[in-house]
Amino acid sequence: MKARESLAAGPQADAGWITCPADETGDVIIAAMAAGGIGYLFFNSGSDVMFYQEAVAKAAARGRPAPRLVTVPHETVALNAAVGYAMSTGRPAATAVHTDAGVLNYGVALHAASSGEHPVLITAGGAPHAYPRTARGARDRPVYWVQERRDQREFVRPYVKWDWRLEMQDNAGLVVSRAIQVALSAPKGPVFLSIPREVGMAPAHEGRFPSVDHLGVPHPPGPDPRAIEALAELLLNAQRPLVVVGRSGKDRAAVPALVRAAETAGLWVTEAAWRDRLNFPPDHPLFETGPSLAEADVVLLLDRRMPAWVPGDRGAPASGCAIAWLSQDPITLEVPVWEFPGRLRVASDPRLGLEALAQALEERLTPARRERARSRLEAGALRQRALAEERARRAQSLRTAAPVDSRWVAHELAAVLDDAAVLLEETISGAAPLREYVRLSRPGSWFNHGGSAGGWASGAAVGVKLADPTRDVVLVSGDGFYMYGSAPAALWTAAHAGAPYLAVVLVNGRYTTGHARLRDYYPDSYAAAAGYPGGVFDPVPDFALEARAAGAYGEAVADPADVGPALRRGLAATREGRAAVVAVRVA
Repeated sequence: MKARESLAAGPQADAGWITCPADETGDVIIAAMAAGGIGYLFFNSGSDVMFYQEAVAKAAARGRPAPRLVTVPHETVALNAAVGYAMSTGRPAATAVHTDAGVLNYGVALHAASSGEHPVLITAGGAPHAYPRTARGARDRPVYWVQERRDQREFVRPYVKWDWRLEMQDNAGLVVSRAIQVALSAPKGPVFLSIPREVGMAPAHEGRFPSVDHLGVPHPPGPDPRAIEALAELLLNAQRPLVVVGRSGKDRAAVPALVRAAETAGLWVTEAAWRDRLNFPPDHPLFETGPSLAEADVVLLLDRRMPAWVPGDRGAPASGCAIAWLSQDPITLEVPVWEFPGRLRVASDPRLGLEALAQALEERLTPARRERARSRLEAGALRQRALAEERARRAQSLRTAAPVDSRWVAHELAAVLDDAAVLLEETISGAAPLREYVRLSRPGSWFNHGGSAGGWASGAAVGVKLADPTRDVVLVSGDGFYMYGSAPAALWTAAHAGAPYLAVVLVNGRYTTGHARLRDYYPDSYAAAAGYPGGVFDPVPDFALEARAAGAYGEAVADPADVGPALRRGLAATREGRAAVVAVRVA
């Protein structure tokens, strides 16, 4: 917000309108980004986006606000870094890449940006259309005739809230302000802007445009009071109420709001094995200590895109269970065919909905309901202590297990992290141990990409570290997902941008889908007899050597006794300014 305020407060700002000196359209684009609160532009080079380099350097030389340009050698890493920054702060970030090739290389990072509802301004240069020598930036090399397909926006349209191709007649500052306004409006999400080369380089003697503040970002929508009253009665009358969390923690104030509601009525809370951020303190007495989904008589699905079961599963709620939904989109409009029931659907910003629910629950408390909530809290506290003791016993039984057990890695990682750290989780087989042992409880201390695409964590770690350089940033990834994320490019970016993080890679040399899942469906199969071709990649790459080649600290571990010391050495390296990779060979 500082960039926005400093520009708007200048002598030529007038009631939310910005007037900035500009030689080219690129100068206006950069000024509008700064005025809209974008502090970082994750940049991948191309002849159509070089106007960004000039505009940012010019703004710095002339003392004008501009986002920091961060060079990133791969587009997927660039977008994931922007996602990481937006995910950590809630503020917008931007990217810039080269023509259709760069857009295609954004790849599955588009899925992470969309699934996580992150306010990212995704931009791409476009090959020029102007006839040779008719305009600055016109076609002057053969490649420009083949670099632009019919409409590069078609590549990204299913994953963004809004898209636009900037044209000569457009007010570039207004278009950028509008893009940021849409990205920040609930539900937040990515937007896309295509900028042809000759448009970015077009002369602009003065840039005058409305800022995002002038356009206005709407406050998040609150719930219908009648719906909240109905939900409160449903939960208070339940014998086994269960709240299934999803993404409500994207507003960190929603975490204490849920704690208040849960403690008031004695509501048990579960993640049901899925989350994309911390939504509820993992050591709270009501967390994962209550009934299963199949045992619950009321289930509240809180900011979940999908429920925690598949119709017909044995673990699904019973037919008489009342299902309620609370989210900004309680019918998951983005999924065309969606068959899950809901007795009550509350459309609301999760934080506002939880605050209203907590108030409604408190107003309806009776001595009997208050005593029931207290007894559930006490029982949950006993259960939490028993679970903690069981975790400790199990960890000690694994301290000499060879190969290393992923639960031992999680136990040792928990010992070196404090609640000021940020953990990024991107693993399948290692997810349950991580959540079992690493009990970070501060809102904003744990993230997952929330989608179904791998390769997010390395780039996201760069963005998270830039968002708060004082905190330890640690990612845990399976080796398959780690390779998807263009890790060498992320490590180079971390060194170049001053954003060191620790990557803990769980190395088992196989894909869960191509090995364990295949084995489930084909237990006595030709594929098993052949050694699971397509699902196994032994020998695995030397990730530690790869890290050292990128200028980072790298260490490979195969002995369980070395796991803790290696993690401490890797974390120490990040605190000294170097990214680090600790690759642990696990069972």
